[in-house]
Amino acid sequence: MFPSVDVNEFCSDVIYQFGDCKPLYLALTEYYKALYDSGSYEERIAEQERGHEFRQDMYCSSFWWVINEAWESYGKLNPAIPMRWLAISKRALQWDYMPSNFHPWALAILESFDLPRYQAAYHLPLDEFTAIEQDLPVVLEGLRNYPKEKLAEPMDEDNWGYVDQ
Repeated sequence: MFPSVDVNEFCSDVIYQFGDCKPLYLALTEYYKALYDSGSYEERIAEQERGHEFRQDMYCSSFWWVINEAWESYGKLNPAIPMRWLAISKRALQWDYMPSNFHPWALAILESFDLPRYQAAYHLPLDEFTAIEQDLPVVLEGLRNYPKEKLAEPMDEDNWGYVDQ
């Protein structure tokens, strides 16, 4: 999915061996909430008479935009990988929008995520740890049970880092 990266790197023990990790799960979920649960975004979707196809197009462009804007944070080995993939996977499930090339990565990364080991390595604040602890099993269940026939077209994998001028 990302250049020169194998998903197995994100599932390896290296995730637990960085010097430190800034807690950002709550910040990411709040960011997505502010961005996507705002009246203007929801109203644009609700007001469209184009229905399901329009919503899927909106989700596709929004989903890709979020990952593209921080593609190196999602696509290069770093200690926040599990938090980032959990937050964006949670949003994908809320939207019921799951790109076919995103799903196997999200599932592999989150299934390999050992939260107690992560907590021992990085000492997340209690509210951050608790939020991850609550969301992880729910998101994993959603990913595991996501119907294959509902998987969306794959995200563009060739233009990471592309910025509109």
